[in-house]
Amino acid sequence: MIVHLFEDQKFVDVTIENFDNVSFGLNKYIVFSNSKELRYVIRKDQVTVLPNSSYKLELDLIYKNCKLLIIHFLSPIKIYVLKNKPQNIKVIWSVWGSDAYSHFSNQKFFEPLTKNITRKNLLQIVKFSYIYEYYHFVRYKVKPLIKELKILQSIDYVFTVLPNEFKIIKKEFNLNATYVDYNYGINKFNDFNNVTLGNSILVGNSATSSNNHLDVFEIIKDTNHSLIVPLSYGAYDYKKYKELIIFEGKRIFKKLFIPIEEFMPLKDYRELTSSCNSVIMYHIRQQALGNIFMFLFQGMRVFLNSKSLTYYYLKDKGMIVFDLKKDYKLLGIELSEEYKMINKNIVLSLRSRDVIIAKTKRVISLYRSFID
Repeated sequence: MIVHLFEDQKFVDVTIENFDNVSFGLNKYIVFSNSKELRYVIRKDQVTVLPNSSYKLELDLIYKNCKLLIIHFLSPIKIYVLKNKPQNIKVIWSVWGSDAYSHFSNQKFFEPLTKNITRKNLLQIVKFSYIYEYYHFVRYKVKPLIKELKILQSIDYVFTVLPNEFKIIKKEFNLNATYVDYNYGINKFNDFNNVTLGNSILVGNSATSSNNHLDVFEIIKDTNHSLIVPLSYGAYDYKKYKELIIFEGKRIFKKLFIPIEEFMPLKDYRELTSSCNSVIMYHIRQQALGNIFMFLFQGMRVFLNSKSLTYYYLKDKGMIVFDLKKDYKLLGIELSEEYKMINKNIVLSLRSRDVIIAKTKRVISLYRSFID
């Protein structure tokens, strides 16, 4: 059996769809949550909900009949599970982004204005202290990941969102793992085909400092387009960051600044983003790639940070994407139909339903290779 470990996240449903389509009955999906009322998971009847606490968790409920463990985002409860893994079970770590990058020894993910506020962030200051290490151990029965690197040696395979991330993550954590090409995929492109775009600008994907919102605001401060800024979720301390971004956004852009503070169903969110013809994703680290692919498919003009792996990956694939610092004067100008079609076709070549099914089948073949 393949056991998948999640929290209550939006990627649970698409993972169930992907794997059950090619290996029905072979998978068990576990969601760690202290609430039986799941917020993001729709396929509730197909998941087993276990307590998000190492003190209440029965490991046998995870490891019974398990031959392959897939960790979707390496959270503290999953580090605890990994630390207590039987030797005969293979492990895949599906890296989402922050589960790796938040533990890098050198945090080069922030532009100057954002870096200045992260230095003053109390959580960031405490995070690397002995106090935090002690608190973390008492709460989760494991130390922070950076202090538990030996545990990562028991990981056999790694999925990364971008292929060019793997070498960086492997080197940072001294992994012995092998790269496996797998992506969750969006699989719903046709639901948003041939949409009519507005002339607003979408900025970022969340209330996390890796979006570098303040630095974006400085670059585009003279715009006369409406800015739609999703701020409905983020890291543990995201509410203070959200308040700061809303304050600065309204101060600089006045009524043009439109923060999105509440979670929206995907269909409503896509309709809202269709009022934009330009998107700014100014992360340095890999983030929001699923959204970026959807926006490219919809024909939006996508502006990225030229320091990011995402920028170089998409350019290498032939995508028409833009460097915000260099090309910001193009904000609000809709892409030509020719460029839209180029991006759309490349997205389908990388993330279409058929592509994701083929990748999922390869994961199942890998599983069968070491149980037969």
